[in-house]
Amino acid sequence: MNLTRRKFVKFAGATLISVGLIGIDTGCGFTEDAADGNFVKDWSTLQIDDIPIEYNGRNYSRVLVIGDIHGNYTRFMSMYQKVEVTDNDLVIFLGDYVQGDKVGEDLKTLQWLIKQQENPNFIMLSGNMEREALKDCFTDDGNLKENPDKKWAFAEGLKVHNLPQFNQKVYDFMSNLKWYFTLTIDGKKFVFSHAGINENMPLNAQDEFSLMYNKEFYKEYDGDKIVVIGHRPVQTVYGKDCTVPVKVPDKNILMVDTRCKKLHGYCSCVNVLTGEFWQSDKDW
Repeated sequence: MNLTRRKFVKFAGATLISVGLIGIDTGCGFTEDAADGNFVKDWSTLQIDDIPIEYNGRNYSRVLVIGDIHGNYTRFMSMYQKVEVTDNDLVIFLGDYVQGDKVGEDLKTLQWLIKQQENPNFIMLSGNMEREALKDCFTDDGNLKENPDKKWAFAEGLKVHNLPQFNQKVYDFMSNLKWYFTLTIDGKKFVFSHAGINENMPLNAQDEFSLMYNKEFYKEYDGDKIVVIGHRPVQTVYGKDCTVPVKVPDKNILMVDTRCKKLHGYCSCVNVLTGEFWQSDKDW
């Protein structure tokens, strides 16, 4: 099956043209659109001929990757409803689910994720926010600290509502998130992690900094594995006018964090098999 196709995606009042999102050893050139100042994305295409994808004895027609949510439940739902996820989709979350500014949004995000985590087609990875929240907000046995750092809106909410059983669920959820996930698609090795990988180390020996914190991964990595990450918002690399997932030029990296937490940001989801992507509504 040849999935090379030209996509016209209506987004934020402009038409973005993409020709797939992932490529190997090919560039992603940015050229200004003279009409509206936005960028036209010149994507290269990864040929995936072996569809459906098999994982754990089940077949999936889409591999969907969701970038950082940062407690913005409203944006997340705005995007998620457009994707129309089914049991035929393998869904991979890249972490950083919390540290929103609103208690209710943070808690709704966690409630939704905790309810969905048992779905066999959902893979939930940890981000650095979850690692830090565990240290700042919980004791080693999973109890909410008496005075958690006030930067964590969800912890303020847990303290006010005083529901020990849900507190434990949040602790267990954050503690048991995967640190990375791998998938071989049509002979190509994909690695999904929050921030990146250390290409000089085996995957089972990766360090926390490489997987959760390294903001310079997009500059440093030059490996053959196709690495799909969140953590570093595309706007901080390519400028405020770039608000969609980006395949890094000349590298096997796809960046999916489109600054969901911030003003003028979006929550994004990409089907890595085709390059099709969905984003939350403009809400400012």
